[in-house]
Amino acid sequence: MTTEALVLAHVMDRTRQYTLSYFDRLKDHDLHRRFECDGKTLNSTFWIMAHLTASENGLLLMATGGPFDKFSWAKHFTVGSAGLPQEECPPIEEVMDMFHTVHSKVMAYLPTLTAEALEGPNLTRIPLIGTTVRDVITHAIRHEGSHVGHLGWLCKLHGVRTM
Repeated sequence: MTTEALVLAHVMDRTRQYTLSYFDRLKDHDLHRRFECDGKTLNSTFWIMAHLTASENGLLLMATGGPFDKFSWAKHFTVGSAGLPQEECPPIEEVMDMFHTVHSKVMAYLPTLTAEALEGPNLTRIPLIGTTVRDVITHAIRHEGSHVGHLGWLCKLHGVRTM
């Protein structure tokens, strides 16, 4: 039996696979490099990786009542944050391990949500997201997808072929 929560989890997982394909393409490049375009500094690949880890944890676990993790560096990679100076960043392996750990928890937890749970309130209280847990989940999917686009641009800026 296919449930709405199972479909939402599947779409999140497929979006994550796309993210991982770009991380794989960029792995041999300077993940901390920040490009400047028209006088504006873009986020680095590292920032996006840490940001998506913190966001998935916050949106798909904490804001839905799931088993979220606390990690000390998360607050430096949330909305509006600039991250940390490279020398103060956690090791890339630590971030990638947490990236996978959080996603594994999400993939185990999301399919368990009932129709009633999906109708529960949006605990983030961010109006742009919507009013329900379902809205939080669909926002997390579109949020990650938007950062997939950023990773595609970073590939081009690093000279990495994407297609």
